[in-house]
Amino acid sequence: MKALIIEDEKLTADRLLKLVNEHTSINILNTCYSVKSARQWINENECPELLFLDIQLGDGTGFDVLESLETFPHVIFTTAFDKYVLEAFKYNSVDYLLKPVQSDKLVLAIEKLKKVRVQGDLSDVIGNLKSQLSSAYKQKFLVKTGLKYASIPVQDIAYFYSESSTTYLKTNHEESMIVDHSLDEIEELIDPSCFFRVNRYMLICDKNIVSIDSYFNNRLLLSVKPEYKENIIVSREKVRSFKDWLDS
Repeated sequence: MKALIIEDEKLTADRLLKLVNEHTSINILNTCYSVKSARQWINENECPELLFLDIQLGDGTGFDVLESLETFPHVIFTTAFDKYVLEAFKYNSVDYLLKPVQSDKLVLAIEKLKKVRVQGDLSDVIGNLKSQLSSAYKQKFLVKTGLKYASIPVQDIAYFYSESSTTYLKTNHEESMIVDHSLDEIEELIDPSCFFRVNRYMLICDKNIVSIDSYFNNRLLLSVKPEYKENIIVSREKVRSFKDWLDS
């Protein structure tokens, strides 16, 4: 069976490729790191029988990739947070793998794949999947400020950042507040068309990016509002998907 990996984290994609090669007979044709690059590759090549498909990509979702297909392949979703995939699993997906992907779970998913075929019309399948995801995006975050609690709408958040094992949000009014979620969890909870994970420590709203400059070692330097106290660097493995996100 031929397959395509669609995953925006290079280290995760490399790990998955290694596990597939070591534990299965599946032939991985290519790895794509964004919705845009996946659509381009599929447009230029015959769609393989299987997609290892990340739900949250830098410039959109895995479901956006499915919309561009004329035929519906087998799909194994990959994600760091299982809030959405449990619902997606109810609608036609073969299986899902939580990151970091484990070899035994991969083998089980492939065994199940041999027994299950996706049923239903493609447009209905995608519509169900997307509705499950879009309805689940988090709209507010409950934070504690002193002895009081406040509910912060997502549209009022400029960026999320991690510091000393604690996650914060910064509002458009320059307020910093502790959030009771990790950045990995937040990345899965919010709309990826609005926020991008530029590195291990920061998720930024597109509306709060002021400027983008070239930086050494093929990275990018961002200026944001409200201003952040340190340089914000788009990691090298994120640059391609970050550009695709801005261009989507």
